[in-house]
Amino acid sequence: MATEHRKECEYRVQALERALDILECFSLQDKELNLSEIAIRTGLNKTTAKRLVSNLTKRGYLKKFDSKRYRLGLRLFELGGIVQSSLNLREATSASMSHIQKKTGATVLLGTAMDDQLVLIDKREGGSFIRISADVGWRGPLNYGMLGMVLMAYLEPQGVKRILQKDKLQAYTSHSITEEDAFSLRLEHIRNQGYVIERGEAIEGIVGIAAPIRDFSRRVVAAMGVVLTYDQARNGVNEYVELVKKSCEKISRELGYLTI
Repeated sequence: MATEHRKECEYRVQALERALDILECFSLQDKELNLSEIAIRTGLNKTTAKRLVSNLTKRGYLKKFDSKRYRLGLRLFELGGIVQSSLNLREATSASMSHIQKKTGATVLLGTAMDDQLVLIDKREGGSFIRISADVGWRGPLNYGMLGMVLMAYLEPQGVKRILQKDKLQAYTSHSITEEDAFSLRLEHIRNQGYVIERGEAIEGIVGIAAPIRDFSRRVVAAMGVVLTYDQARNGVNEYVELVKKSCEKISRELGYLTI
């Protein structure tokens, strides 16, 4: 049994390497290849090459046209866009996050959606007693907290439904929304006003204010927000809202977003 399992793992790795070899056949000089050319360049027999090419095509990594030739598919473009967006996001948001942290003393968080999860991609620790234990790279349910709610507010209804099926709403505190209908109304409200004020729904005693960041495609690619005490929010919530909104709008413009 152990030998069979080891062979299965080796086969899976080999299949992956062969699939990557196929993708790496393409270049700026050779944007289009037929099955025979792919088999020759990878050293695969035609049957194996055909099976792998078929799978890559179904997943969008290759695109078939004129019934015989292939080119790299849009899925690679999408994945490249995610990588580029993440790099651009941290660079574009760095100065604004530091400015907000220095001006308010509050913790500033930046999150994005990856694989239907909320991922923390940057953080500026504030000077108050509030400490957010999540570090950069932390993953959690996309319906969690201020950042998650902002990101979900701009999804299509079927996307919201899919995520709520995977990750049910949880009662993190006594203020958490746990009914899907109420949560959907909350998302609509966030979308209409362009920001969220989250009062103790994720962490007891903590207020979060967050807004969306868009890129050149007009999609919401991230959310940025500040973490406050109730006293801080009570004494200047409108000022915090404006600061976060304007910062996110500035970052969006730097990422190529046009309001016209």
